[in-house]
Amino acid sequence: GIALHQAKAEGRRCHRVYRPALREAAQQVRLLRGALHDAVRLGEFVLFYQPQVSLADGSLVGAEALLRWRHPRDGLLAPAAFLATLESSSCAAEVGDWVLEQACRQAVRWRAGGAPGFRIGVNLSAAQFQRGDIAETVARTLVRTGLPPAGLELEITETIVLRHDDVALAPLARLRALGVGIAFDDYGTGYASLSLLKRYPLTRLKIDRSFVTGMTSSRRDETIVRAILQLGHGFKLDVIAEGIETEREHARLRAKGCREGQGFLFGRPMPAEAFAALYGLDGGAAVPAAAQ
Repeated sequence: GIALHQAKAEGRRCHRVYRPALREAAQQVRLLRGALHDAVRLGEFVLFYQPQVSLADGSLVGAEALLRWRHPRDGLLAPAAFLATLESSSCAAEVGDWVLEQACRQAVRWRAGGAPGFRIGVNLSAAQFQRGDIAETVARTLVRTGLPPAGLELEITETIVLRHDDVALAPLARLRALGVGIAFDDYGTGYASLSLLKRYPLTRLKIDRSFVTGMTSSRRDETIVRAILQLGHGFKLDVIAEGIETEREHARLRAKGCREGQGFLFGRPMPAEAFAALYGLDGGAAVPAAAQ
């Protein structure tokens, strides 16, 4: 069964000999899935926040909310260790809703505590689109937490748009009409066509860190960065660069007209308390909301 499933997943004209390693891998996924369900029930997830700043003067404009798992045995885990399994599990949409709720609550506290224009970026999962009520869920969360729509920016990836085009466009258009920001994450790394920029109600493009890192040594990466900035300008979209780690990258992006950025140069993803301390904000950690 496992060998057949893997052969199907890897395409036609291919066969797989059943090996103990396959059984072991499947067992690991099952164990991880079980642990993730426990993590939801026991409240082991936590949000970290990475600053988003104005490249002109370094002032705070917002943050991206990023999921972390305080694993009882393995300590603090970044998404690379669990996200793929989470996204294919039955609790994926529930975790996505929890992230949205927590991030909005935190943004409300920081807007009241010294950063009135603060914007929170939240990544949406495929599971939230598949469920079919993402627009209603976001709208309800904004009302419940008191966050103005302009204080929220939803981040979508090429993968979600390409795989779920039929269910993604209408709810995103409704949310945009409410005033919620829609950012296209990791733009330029996949196969998204330019026509998506025309069809989707976007407000921002995010330049992937790989282009930012390569920009100072590769003419091609620099050309891609310049092209994304020109697309943003032409489509009247804001642009933010991810993964800025050096002053040289910062200066290059600023010279090319990129207005906002995030990356280790300005701050790593950090707990709410550390973020509040760094920017002198009242309201460190929001009171955790139980997963709905």
